[in-house]
Amino acid sequence: MVDREHFITDLNKKKEAAWLQLYEEFYPALCAYAAKLTHENAGVEDIVQECMVGLWDSALQFPNIKALAAWLYKAVYSRALNLIRDRDNSRRLLENYTSELTWSEEMAIELAIEESVIAKLRLVLADLSEQQRAIMNLSLEGYKVREIAQTLNISENTVKMQKKRAYAIVRERMGEIWGVLLATIFFNFF
Repeated sequence: MVDREHFITDLNKKKEAAWLQLYEEFYPALCAYAAKLTHENAGVEDIVQECMVGLWDSALQFPNIKALAAWLYKAVYSRALNLIRDRDNSRRLLENYTSELTWSEEMAIELAIEESVIAKLRLVLADLSEQQRAIMNLSLEGYKVREIAQTLNISENTVKMQKKRAYAIVRERMGEIWGVLLATIFFNFF
């Protein structure tokens, strides 16, 4: 850099030429630093880019190059550590998930059927009147008749009647699946 004071002044004023110079001077070194921290090249450009954008968006003012460099390297360090943490957490979650599940063809079919039943139930519930849908949703969430009546500001008899009508509609439209739904999924639906 030819004139460091002029560069810092222009950078603090967010002049484009100074920001281009910032990229030329710091970007490659910061990418190499991030790669060294993360032990991989994937994502290091994103880390540095996010730091640069963060600097641009901030109101930070730097008295000299040393302060600027310290801020940039600290920002890259923090983001690199976040990337490592997130990557490790993702791997750990994936390992836990795959070790707990032993996928088989039967399980895949069972899950597909369950999703199909839930999708059909959602369609049926969507066709109910607004009041019936509200009553069913609260009922599925575990509310008692009295609590539903108080929440919706209606009588308990109205809740019972609308719930009975809603069950009849659901039973009619769900057909044979209704019994399976009650036995297996109903309480896990919401």
